[in-house]
Amino acid sequence: MINRKTILQPSLSEENLKKLNEILKQALDIPEGEERAHWITNIISEQDNEILDSIKFRSLLLLLRDLFLQGWDLKIEDKTVSIHHPETPENMEKKQWFREALFYERNKQLESDSFKKFIFRMERYKKYKGKVVSIKSLTAPVNRLLSTIQEQKGDAIRPYLQIVQSSTDRDEHTGYRLLDIWRYFRLTWTLPHKPTPGRNIFVLVRDSAQEYHPVIGIAALGSSIVQITCRDNEIGWTIESLRERLQNMDELSAQQVVNGLSHSIERSILEIQSRDLINEDINLLNVNEYINDLNEFLESESDTVAEAPKITSNINNADWDNVCRGLFYKKKRAKTLLKLFKAQDFFNHLNLNEPQESLQQLVQTSRGRSALSVALQSNKKEKVGANMMDIIVCGAVPPYNFLLGGKLTALLMMSPQIIRAYEEKYRNQVSVIASAMKGEPVIKPAQLVFLGTTSLYESGSSQYNRLYIPSHAINSSEPPNKIGYQSLGLTKGFGTVYISDETVESFSELTTKIHGRRIVSNTFGEGTSPRMRLIRAGLDALGLPSEHLLNHSFKRIVYGIKLAENAYEYLRGEEDRPDYYLWQNTPVQTTEEICGFWRERWLSMRIENHRVIQQLSYFNIDNFLLGNKLNGN
Repeated sequence: MINRKTILQPSLSEENLKKLNEILKQALDIPEGEERAHWITNIISEQDNEILDSIKFRSLLLLLRDLFLQGWDLKIEDKTVSIHHPETPENMEKKQWFREALFYERNKQLESDSFKKFIFRMERYKKYKGKVVSIKSLTAPVNRLLSTIQEQKGDAIRPYLQIVQSSTDRDEHTGYRLLDIWRYFRLTWTLPHKPTPGRNIFVLVRDSAQEYHPVIGIAALGSSIVQITCRDNEIGWTIESLRERLQNMDELSAQQVVNGLSHSIERSILEIQSRDLINEDINLLNVNEYINDLNEFLESESDTVAEAPKITSNINNADWDNVCRGLFYKKKRAKTLLKLFKAQDFFNHLNLNEPQESLQQLVQTSRGRSALSVALQSNKKEKVGANMMDIIVCGAVPPYNFLLGGKLTALLMMSPQIIRAYEEKYRNQVSVIASAMKGEPVIKPAQLVFLGTTSLYESGSSQYNRLYIPSHAINSSEPPNKIGYQSLGLTKGFGTVYISDETVESFSELTTKIHGRRIVSNTFGEGTSPRMRLIRAGLDALGLPSEHLLNHSFKRIVYGIKLAENAYEYLRGEEDRPDYYLWQNTPVQTTEEICGFWRERWLSMRIENHRVIQQLSYFNIDNFLLGNKLNGN
């Protein structure tokens, strides 16, 4: 159960604490929400941003402004100041309240000069190949769409996938960059758009039945979030999940699991450069001496601060040996190897000829669980950044939302075209962290076998719920009864979406001032979720409890898609090759089959619904365009 109250005891100077208390007392006389937030904003503009305590004070005011905008309450009792998680207002669904809470940051984003210039450029008419076009040309004209539906019924829409291969790819019908088309339609959504570091695949779903091939929907894949407990349980990356599997495991499968775990540790050790830490070739059967050497090194360097190196050149040409030998990665290698050697030492004492007995020792003893945890994490690190992705954007563009274009877009994420595009883009991609740890370029197999995503709301997702492709609708060698989105559980309700970019930047200035360097950047390879880590660091610097403040309590449903029959076994390192459900040698044909299933299952039903057709006929593109939402228009 979430703690609804957070005591506000920031680490400020006595002078600024008194000033804060006066401000908060005055804030109690101002109506909650937007008015209180705007009042705080006026005070923020008056603050000095040079002295450390002043930066702290400004950062705290920015944070309070964000929280007040999201409906957080303020109370002062017996001179103790506390802020309280928002309660859903009466006569309003939690889903509706959360949606409205997201609008502020999205709208503020659109008001920036760079976004305004981009929006007006995309909406301004221009000539291309003798025709006058704008972004409006890429939304289906309702009258023509209705006419096509009336004439052709279920064949009225002819979807196809268009995957953005590079930032310079352009649309043949309008001349716009494909990435700009994707970006424009993404900005029309409620949730603010936050670029994510790491691997990305951007996707457009187009309709060839209409002039200019208007956009039906957009989607994007991003690097998977490393820690999602319910997903990791499902895959088998947790001790709890292994304990459950043990109950129905025979000797052969137990042997497969033990071998997979043992090999994960061995591979991880051999993928880390150790010759400057251990002055001999590694003997995995005798690691005790290495453990002592690493402990001595880490103890001698315990007080030394090492900054993560900036890789300024192209990662394919980086001097990885030099990066690896720098103190930052040397300490990182030593810490990682120390854990691996301790786990290896435990595995050395297991009787691997008795795999079920070995697994029992791993899950039932404290040292065994420690070794098991290291093995599972080693396997997970090897796979999570290379063989799975998250669907971070997926939905329809009006007016196709009336015709369940969002379900079509979600279904097409399972197409072999997506798998092939991912492999083509990343099969020669150098892994930053792995290369820095090994001292030479490391390329991981880019075989995509699992997709994850979450609903926007706890109540579920009408787009993903019960969404699947039945075996009779796909051309596959040995398909299951159906493949699709499986509900795996709920997130824990942590997030940063309501913390504004301005506040995050202030936290960055604050932590830089304290440490004398930028401790968190948006550079891929530095670690997971830079935004979350930066906010945590900022809250810690203010002396505030991050666990309370980042727990927004809006849990989301976690969905997973197995793209291969042996996806989990492959991800656990128990099998070497994925056995894909859908044939990979005819990707475009399979995409057409998925589109055919969508037309039969959902489109045909929608176009026969008079209420839906009426709603579609009322759609006005001018009300949808972003330019009309700017400057009060």
